[in-house]
Amino acid sequence: MSRNTNEISEKKSDLDFIKCGLDMDCEKQEPIKAEFTYEEALVNIGFGRVQLYVLIVSGICLMAVINETVGMSIISLSSLCDLETDTQKRAILSATGFIGIFLSSHMWGYLADTTGRRNVMMISVFISNVFSLLSMFASNYWLFVVLRFFSGVGISGPSACVYAYIGEFNTNKYRPVITNYASFFVGLSNIFIPAVPWIILPNAEWSFSIFGWLDFRPWRLIILCYLLPGFIGACCLKKFIPESPRFFLARGRDQEALDIIHWIYETNTGKPKETCEIKRLTPEATPEHIESIANKKTCTEIIKSMWNQTAPLFKPPYLLYYSMCCTVEFGLFFIGGMGLWYPEISNRLGNNEDSSSYVCEIIGESEKAHLVMDDFNVTMSRMLENCDDTIKTQTYFDTMTIGFVYVIGYVIIGFIINPLGRKAVLAMCIFGSGIAGLVLHWVNDPLTIVIAFALFIALPGLCISIIGGIVCDLIPTHLRGMAVCICLMLGRFGSVVGSNVIGLLINTHCILTFYLFSGFIIFCGVLTLFIPS
Repeated sequence: MSRNTNEISEKKSDLDFIKCGLDMDCEKQEPIKAEFTYEEALVNIGFGRVQLYVLIVSGICLMAVINETVGMSIISLSSLCDLETDTQKRAILSATGFIGIFLSSHMWGYLADTTGRRNVMMISVFISNVFSLLSMFASNYWLFVVLRFFSGVGISGPSACVYAYIGEFNTNKYRPVITNYASFFVGLSNIFIPAVPWIILPNAEWSFSIFGWLDFRPWRLIILCYLLPGFIGACCLKKFIPESPRFFLARGRDQEALDIIHWIYETNTGKPKETCEIKRLTPEATPEHIESIANKKTCTEIIKSMWNQTAPLFKPPYLLYYSMCCTVEFGLFFIGGMGLWYPEISNRLGNNEDSSSYVCEIIGESEKAHLVMDDFNVTMSRMLENCDDTIKTQTYFDTMTIGFVYVIGYVIIGFIINPLGRKAVLAMCIFGSGIAGLVLHWVNDPLTIVIAFALFIALPGLCISIIGGIVCDLIPTHLRGMAVCICLMLGRFGSVVGSNVIGLLINTHCILTFYLFSGFIIFCGVLTLFIPS
């Protein structure tokens, strides 16, 4: 058998030789390429099922992030009787998850760059689900706040590295579109959040006792529904999706990266891995970096390592462009602070009898605005005495409408981002938001005011994923998770700052407030023009 095989091989070699002799261009043919850079390997394999799997699973994890944070706006209202909360306590409860995310983002970013994106996403979502599940059975307000804080600490993990994880499975050609469509799930979550209580809460007066001291009411069931995407996402990561091969390559684990590349090839093409022409990947890790990874670290060395993971981001060659990205991210969330106040502003606009009034005339620049808020607080105090935690059906529809706006916006951006380019789309959205903010001061038609507010608030939100994709392109793999998490952390700080600035200025300096916000987002738009494509 072996002899026959050798004879066939020799005959084939002779035929190739004869063919080459007849082919005048034979000597110009290049040998088959065996070593590929990571980007070349992905281009060679092509876009396929693996990229779609990663997109869907990562999107579900993003839904978990939104559910665990924004979902508290519904939970805090529907639980006010059981937890005996007033307006201030509900504000603390809604902010608790964001505080947990803000304080833990740096840690998760470090772990994403040192232990892997997939591991961080699985473990952090699991931690969040555990504390979220425990919060279902919290019998008093402060215990509930503490458990929600730790749920926020956990859910910070996916938000710190999900865009880096998605980006590392896609080529430069598809990365902007895929990261944008990952944010499509943020819009779905904003529909999911009000849809669940709309189904559960209306006419739901049921209650049953657990352990003899806890009344299990419908709002506790909503918490369980909100954590389901996180549970599904973590299970899918564990069962179906591997670690980012780019992460292994950056850690000097080239063979593990190559094994995953071969798995991607098999899954996308349906062909056995033996037919894959990618036999080696170009190493990316330096010997010094591999040696530093191999050394076990004490607590002090871990802190030093975290600093070493952070400091390069704010030094050349990354300092200038990364600082620009962080400033723009801060600005996007800064405008998001206006979104937190929009229900109150919208309520004042709706109560106005004069349809020809300007926004700042309606809001008021005198002490009358303060009296409105005082009256509102008095009303809430009286409500607590005769407790009613019913939420109007219209509230659910209004909230779902915002989710639909985000979904439509992400779909449109998905179609135009490649033809126009990320930077062009980013600049258009940011400048559009700034112009809408300036227009708000000069229009008095109710419909135009609503449209201008929607553009002013929504357009920056659509850009958050674009900035995340740009950061992933600017920063190398071994720093990427940290870079994204710090950028998002500064962005969330911008939301806190924006909300407080509005609280300080909107009643007494309304015009200045809109000029300040519009001017700052336009400044961020100018910065985007200098960020590399």
